[in-house]
Amino acid sequence: MIFRFMLFLFSYGICVISVSNLLLYLNFRTLGYSWRAVISYILSAPELYLASASLVIIFVLIFGLFPSRSPFS
Repeated sequence: MIFRFMLFLFSYGICVISVSNLLLYLNFRTLGYSWRAVISYILSAPELYLASASLVIIFVLIFGLFPSRSPFS
């Protein structure tokens, strides 16, 4: 129970940080970069993969797609 809660908090923190960095990358548009360059940079940024992975972990934790205890305990 506590492990799932701590994993949720960690994943939530990673998600907030990575999504906020992805939003900050949109400021490259004000520096004169085209939308194509900005989107291609965002798609190649590791923050996109961190955000995706943390959202998947949060989804699994919230909807309980794995048991909270082993069947052998």
